Amino acid sequence: MQKDNKVRILIFGHKEFSQLLSSVVGEFQEQAECRIVDAIVGTIDEANAHVNVFNPDLVISAGSNSAYLKTALEVPVLSIPVTESDIVSSLLKASQVGDDIHLITFDDYSSLVKLLNQSTTVKITHSQYETAEEAKQIYQLANLDSSQVVVGASLVCGLAFQNNIRSFLIYSKVSCRKVLQDAIVMGRKSKDTVHQKAIHRWLVEDSKTPILVVDNYTNILTSNNAAKAEFAIDELNKQEIVDLLSSNQYSDVSDGQCRLNQTDWWFHKDTVSMSNHQFDVYQFYAQTPKIVSRGSTHTNPPALVYRSKVMTDLLERTDLYAQSPSHVLIIGESGTGKEMIAKRIHQKSTFAHGQFVAINCAAMPSELFEGELFGYVEGAFTGSKRGGKNGLLYEAENGVLFLDEVGELSLPQQAKLLRVIQEKSYRPIGSHKEFKVNLKIIAATNKPLAEQVSKGLFRDDLYYRLNVLSLQIPSLRQRKEDIATITAHKLDELNFNHLSEQVLEQLSGFLSPIFIQYDWPGNIRELENIVERLLVYCANRSQLSEQEINRLINDLAPEILANNSTETGALAKSEQDLLRQAMTQFNGNKELVAQFLGISQTTLWRRLKRIQDNNQRGKQHA
Repeated sequence: MQKDNKVRILIFGHKEFSQLLSSVVGEFQEQAECRIVDAIVGTIDEANAHVNVFNPDLVISAGSNSAYLKTALEVPVLSIPVTESDIVSSLLKASQVGDDIHLITFDDYSSLVKLLNQSTTVKITHSQYETAEEAKQIYQLANLDSSQVVVGASLVCGLAFQNNIRSFLIYSKVSCRKVLQDAIVMGRKSKDTVHQKAIHRWLVEDSKTPILVVDNYTNILTSNNAAKAEFAIDELNKQEIVDLLSSNQYSDVSDGQCRLNQTDWWFHKDTVSMSNHQFDVYQFYAQTPKIVSRGSTHTNPPALVYRSKVMTDLLERTDLYAQSPSHVLIIGESGTGKEMIAKRIHQKSTFAHGQFVAINCAAMPSELFEGELFGYVEGAFTGSKRGGKNGLLYEAENGVLFLDEVGELSLPQQAKLLRVIQEKSYRPIGSHKEFKVNLKIIAATNKPLAEQVSKGLFRDDLYYRLNVLSLQIPSLRQRKEDIATITAHKLDELNFNHLSEQVLEQLSGFLSPIFIQYDWPGNIRELENIVERLLVYCANRSQLSEQEINRLINDLAPEILANNSTETGALAKSEQDLLRQAMTQFNGNKELVAQFLGISQTTLWRRLKRIQDNNQRGKQHA
């Protein structure tokens, strides 16, 4: 047996007792490492000094010494047993050398002594003590002489030896072997207890892995410190956590995932039985590392670029709708920014602390829709993911579920969605438990849903559930006063530092008059795509001419000039008309005209001067 696995035993004794134990400890050297302190312990500091040096698993002592150490030491203390057989054996030995015997012991043997006095011719006097000092006093008061014999513990035998009085120890080798055997068993248990306490302390106090234990008999929840911190466990939400973990969705799985305290976790579950109770032990592991601060976990609403009154009115209504828990239907052509409006509602609503979860209904096959929306439990169908999967409704809890292109849903899909809205609950595939859901639904469509309803392509009951509050997003052609501002913004946003501010301003001045004349069927998304194409071709240019821009537009986006002549003269005439209209609209205020066209006042002045010069040359040639 390795030394490290041996039980460490510290023995406090005195003279004869120490010598007796020394004669048998060698029999146990493979199992125990023993150290004998041949002394009567005077103070606890004296005992602790030996304990701190040897670091024993337990201590062996006897009589009053043992009783004192049990109350003072933190390590277990084992007392050597003294049986009536040991007492009789010691008295028998003493009777062979004298017939006046004085028995001095820590334990009470008065009944045995009375019986022996009645049955033998030997005179036995018995005295009992509680402390070592009391034992010394009893010995002194006995006033013994050489004709008497002493029987007792090692302290008493030592006093008798000093006075040349014969003595016999009450302990035997049998009792010594017995106490050492018991000490080895107890020491091993003590070692295990220490190790178990260390493991228990680490699991409860120091481990960074959240652990929850649910008693399936009493439903009592126990947690370690990591779980209390991560899940914000208090007396109010303990039962909610027990109900979640005991739900049918998780009851039959050993590995799965769930959300606690707004965080997604993988978990492993073990079931153990103890004391007629069955316990489920859950260990949790975060699905993704926390890379955001404890502050706000949400970005600001997406920037909306506008100056038109129609957009100002729309956003005022948007912010008003955000304060209501009611569902919102957003109607608008493709590319008008329906998702940006939906995100603005989310950020300004009471659901902002939850996630914004978007689903493209047009790209979701019918056979996958239910699994994606509701999720499923392990074994729900062939090929299902081990541990199951959370659905989008679970992800959007206390947040916003954005249904983009909701008009593309099939009728069966619409029926499933309708039930969620009506019942405010859902059931994952393969689960027997209903889960309540609290969220705001924002639906968006580029189709006239009212017409879809009349044609039987969209459920009227779902339409009315979604169309509690509605927003009509204007197309870009309905807000042409925003085109120049949006163009300048997109040029700056997509530039990636390739072009200087001066070139960007020059490019914006060239493009805005042309863009304003176009109807933009693809709306802002189309404008953004064309701006990005132009920036790629203009990258790293230090100067641009109007002729180059006209040629690039004709090459990269000929649809913009499809209804106009591609010649410079036609473009110039269009620009002149636009400038005249703007000057008239703003009563000649060049600052307002420049802002409207998205150009600087210097550029505006230069273009007005060029028009004036062209007009003068025209009059001269007339």
